Amino acid sequence: MLGRVGALDWPTYQHDYQRSGITAESLDLPLAQTWVYQSPHRPSPAWSDPAKRDYYLSAGSQKPLQPRLAFDRAFHVVIAGDSLFFGSSTEHTINCCNAVTASRKWSYFTDGPVRMAPTVHEGRVYAGSDDGSVYCLEARDGTLLWKQTPAGAENYLVPNDGKFVSPFAIRSSVAVEDGIAYFTAGFFPHEGVYLCAVDAVTGQQTSPRHWKRKLLNQAALQGYILLSATRIYMPGSRSNPFFFDRATGSTLGQFSGAMGTYALLAGSSFIFGPAARGGAQLTEGNATGDTLASHNSAHCLIVSANRSYLLGDTSLTAIDRATARPLWTKAAAYPYALIMAGQTLIAGGNNAVAAFDAASGAQIWTHAVQGRAYGLAVANGQLVVSTDQGAIHCFSADQSRQQSVWILF
Repeated sequence: MLGRVGALDWPTYQHDYQRSGITAESLDLPLAQTWVYQSPHRPSPAWSDPAKRDYYLSAGSQKPLQPRLAFDRAFHVVIAGDSLFFGSSTEHTINCCNAVTASRKWSYFTDGPVRMAPTVHEGRVYAGSDDGSVYCLEARDGTLLWKQTPAGAENYLVPNDGKFVSPFAIRSSVAVEDGIAYFTAGFFPHEGVYLCAVDAVTGQQTSPRHWKRKLLNQAALQGYILLSATRIYMPGSRSNPFFFDRATGSTLGQFSGAMGTYALLAGSSFIFGPAARGGAQLTEGNATGDTLASHNSAHCLIVSANRSYLLGDTSLTAIDRATARPLWTKAAAYPYALIMAGQTLIAGGNNAVAAFDAASGAQIWTHAVQGRAYGLAVANGQLVVSTDQGAIHCFSADQSRQQSVWILF
């Protein structure tokens, strides 16, 4: 049943606007595959991978360059009640299907790729498109409730990599809280980048809490938007991330350290990356933008009440937050995604997904998937895994649903 998002839903990318990747829900392992959605086309990322080596650092460098712009390599899903939602960078759609059976409920077509996971809030679905517009749809049937184009009459489409894309493409998610929808538009600093706060019900600016700021020659904002009580945080793609005043949209500062589109809020710490000169790195900064720590060879991070869990190329490590001392390190070749459900860590790898006990690090379950598992979500007794091959795999412990049905759309 659709309605206000509950604790067992997964209503936005990485569960919440801090992008914690943590849900209180526990999964009853082992899980079995219940269905697989297979898109006729693989995801079409906005940006290609960098060179294999950092030849700028040294002509003979053996340091691999880390991808910084990796936000759209899979069809990331969100889940509310019995409905699962995702955007498509190939079909240019916002989609809804039954989370239990994978049968399609509706699809809404935009004029450009939809690269970020939608957000579900109080029966509405919010998503942006490379056509330069944000869409608010009725979650039940996909009816358009409003459409907002921040660039207005300045918006236009140009051919790019076989598609038509706006220089003011929506390359952020939409975050909805306290009746306000926050998002950005544009990724070329010289064209200008918009940061917006509009009424979540109407899409309009109807109070002093609603605003639109145009940043000219300042930032290239791409990635999932994050919210604290007073601030907006936004990855800076190939540069360092920025933070803004939530009440006014004013720029407050910019972090230094790692670069990329990965970002996580953990209390007063902001963690971002995953790339720096010399390899993979996540940087941890404080409220003033100062660097607190650097986590080398790390791609993803989960921060619980008293532990951090670092995922690297070949290992998973638990660290005590108070002492910064490692508690355990386990071999784990699942470097693409990490979430936590109850006391279980779930990691995505190449053609496989795995679960680990958070207390000991022991691997307690694994299953094959089609491709690299970049997207993970847990809701209502299910684990959903999205891959770079356009596959969405659903796993459940419910014996009555263990069918391994393939759904081709």
